[in-house]
Amino acid sequence: MAQIEWKAEYQTGVPLVDEQHQHLVEIINKFEEALQRGKGSRQMNEILKDLVGYTQEHFAAEERLMLEAEYPQFALHQSQHRQLLQKLERYQFEFNGMGRRITAEMHEFLTYWLITHILRDDKAFGPCLTQVQVPGEQA
Repeated sequence: MAQIEWKAEYQTGVPLVDEQHQHLVEIINKFEEALQRGKGSRQMNEILKDLVGYTQEHFAAEERLMLEAEYPQFALHQSQHRQLLQKLERYQFEFNGMGRRITAEMHEFLTYWLITHILRDDKAFGPCLTQVQVPGEQA
């Protein structure tokens, strides 16, 4: 597998969301690096914990913005977020609770989901959210 390279085409036009997406890419790249180096379970546990926690934080921020903007596809988007979080939490449980080895399968899933979700779903809400004042940004 290869590291994800952040590209301009991934930008939604919402600076907060784009910054958070870039951070998620960094976490997934750390995951890939750990896989390549055959790092032990302690490091993978920390990466998984970081990934799950930051994903929860990111989804909450994105959903707040969508609600504020009255994004018409909010319920569908929120459902997609829940599905990903459930899958991430299942991976984390299988790794921590059941001793399942983390494999390239998970990295492939994360890479595919992140890139597909950004390009298809998150870019769709960009124009709607740019119409709303994002906290921390100047009008």
